[in-house]
Amino acid sequence: MEINLQAYDERRREILDRLSRIPGRVDSIRLYLKNIEAVKRFSCATWTSRQDVIAAVSSGENTGFAECILSVNCPEASLEPWRTAVSCLLGLDAGRAALENRRHQGEWPEQLVEMMEIALVDLCGKLQGVPSNHLLGLQESKAVCGVHVILSDQMDEVAESAQWARQEGKAAYIKVKLFGDTRLDCEVIRTVRRYCSPEETFLIGDVNCGYRPDARAGVSLEWIARQLDQLREAGLDACEDPAFLEIPEWVELQKRVAPLQLIPDYPMRGSRDSIKRICRGMGGIYNIHPDSAGSIIDAVILAGRIRELGAGLMVGDDSLVGPSASIWQQLASGLGARWVEATEKRRESDFYYRCVNDLATDSTHNPIFIQWKKGFVINLDEARLAREVDSTVEVKR
Repeated sequence: MEINLQAYDERRREILDRLSRIPGRVDSIRLYLKNIEAVKRFSCATWTSRQDVIAAVSSGENTGFAECILSVNCPEASLEPWRTAVSCLLGLDAGRAALENRRHQGEWPEQLVEMMEIALVDLCGKLQGVPSNHLLGLQESKAVCGVHVILSDQMDEVAESAQWARQEGKAAYIKVKLFGDTRLDCEVIRTVRRYCSPEETFLIGDVNCGYRPDARAGVSLEWIARQLDQLREAGLDACEDPAFLEIPEWVELQKRVAPLQLIPDYPMRGSRDSIKRICRGMGGIYNIHPDSAGSIIDAVILAGRIRELGAGLMVGDDSLVGPSASIWQQLASGLGARWVEATEKRRESDFYYRCVNDLATDSTHNPIFIQWKKGFVINLDEARLAREVDSTVEVKR
C-alpha cells in the first residue's frame, strides 16, 4: 500500500512541478455571484436555491475561469470572505499561484480551493497555448456521455423528464434521486422504465444514504440488501450511496446485491484523503465528485488508484451550471470516465450561455465531443456576465 501511494505521490509532484514553471503573473481576480432559484429534492434535504460563484483569474490578456457552489438556501451569502482569501494569489506567477492555493487545503472551504485551482490550471493552459488536460498528464480524448438527472418524487415530473431525455437523445444514462423509501423509490424507477428500456438506458439511483442515514441508525446490512434487491427488480442498474457504510460493509454489500453495481460517493471525498481509504470491491463504479474532490490534481491521482482497484469511474456533479461543467466534461474524457453528471442545466444555465463567447463542449448533444484547444477553452463576455449576476467583487494589483 505504501509503495503504491508513493508512486501516486510522485505523479502528483510531476504535475505540480510542470505547473510551477509556467510564468505569467496573476494581476486580477473577479468573483461573480448568481443566486439560482430551483427546487431540488434529496432524501436528506430540499434545496430551494443555491449560490453559484464563477471565478475569473487574469494574467495580462489571458483569463482562466471556474465555478463552484458557495452555499445552499442562503440567498444573502456574501463574497467578501472569499475575496479576502484569494487576494494572497495576486502577483504570483500562475503556476506558483496554483501551488500557493494548495497550501490552503484544510483552511479554506474545499470548493473554494478546487475552484481557484481549476481557474489557475485553465489560465496556465492558455498561457502555454496547450490543452489544460495535457498539463495534468491526461492524453485520452474520447467523447463522453452525459447523464440526465431527475430530481423529483412527483411521478408526473419523473415521467416528463424521462420522456424529454429519450426525445433529446440523452437517455443512454439516466440518474434518479431516490429517497430511502422502498415503495416510493421503486415507483420512481418503474416510471422511468416505462419510457426507457434496459436495452437503451443504464439507470442509476442515488439514495444519499437514505436507507441508513448514519452509523447510529441501527439498520442491518441484511435489511439494506433486501431493499436494494427490490430496486434492482424494479429496473435499477446501479445504486450510489445507498446507506452510511463502513469500508468493509461496502465490500460485503456489493457481494450481496450483485449484479446491481454499487457506486461509492461520500467515501471518495476529498480526493487527497480518500485515496488512502478506498479498497477493491466497494462497488463496480467509483465517483469523483466536483466541489468535493478538493482539487482536480488530486482527482487525477485518485482516478489512477480507482483503475488499479479494477473499478470503473464516473464524474459526479454539484448542480454546476457554468464553466466548471464544461471543464469536468473535459476531465471526464481525459480520465476515461463511463459518464459525466456535471452538465449544463435546462433553464438554470441560460444566464451563463448568454455570456459564452467560446466553449469546448456542447452538452446538448450526447455523447459530448470536445474541441481541444488552449486551456479549458472557456471564453466569457465578462461585461455581460456582470449584468447577469447578482453581485461581483474584484481584487487586483
